[in-house]
Amino acid sequence: MVSWRLVGTEVSAVGAAALSMPLRLIVRREHFDPVAPHPTPAILVHGFLGDPTNFLVLRSHLAAAGVPNFATFAYPPRIDYQRLAHRLGQEIELFRSETGTAEVDLVGHSLGGLVARYLVEMDQGSPVRRLVTLGAPYFASPLPRHELAIFGSHDPFIPPPHPRHWPHAWGGTTLGRVVVVPDCGHWGLLYHSTVRDEVTAFLRTSDGKRHRERGPLALEAAS
Repeated sequence: MVSWRLVGTEVSAVGAAALSMPLRLIVRREHFDPVAPHPTPAILVHGFLGDPTNFLVLRSHLAAAGVPNFATFAYPPRIDYQRLAHRLGQEIELFRSETGTAEVDLVGHSLGGLVARYLVEMDQGSPVRRLVTLGAPYFASPLPRHELAIFGSHDPFIPPPHPRHWPHAWGGTTLGRVVVVPDCGHWGLLYHSTVRDEVTAFLRTSDGKRHRERGPLALEAAS
């Protein structure tokens, strides 16, 4: 049963997203510091009807943790994610040519996560090091090996997937995993402290290490 507290939290998250939209005029779309502790830039992809300002809280948390390099991919409301993925790939290549960075990380919310995942799945030679999705739609195939997929336990739009769709279903060593955040909805994923901590730890982890060693079949619930 959905609690009034959860409803209030989700309404607050939607309100925060709406109120932050005017700040787009002062938010830097791109920033790159090659000598940062964790220099790999994070490309942020908002969801349908979303806005780059949706990631302000997450950006602040990442920057404080030594992940200060960002770029945003903004798009008008549309649902043809295949075409958006193609555009995202072009923007990534432009960003790489301008900054000289070899790899990028992708962080997408809702439809933005689907766009980012499609790009990774369709372009096996893509320069994407890590993929993070927040409440992103999914299909029948397992999630990519290096995807951290976070879902809200009470998301009315995108429920958590069955374990057969998790990254471990590919077999072998995988950096990716699924996290289900209790008492969290769809928009709340953008502001939940557990989400911020999980994303930060995942992006800060070196390529030679797994984020965490846990049983692959246990539904991971973060409090």
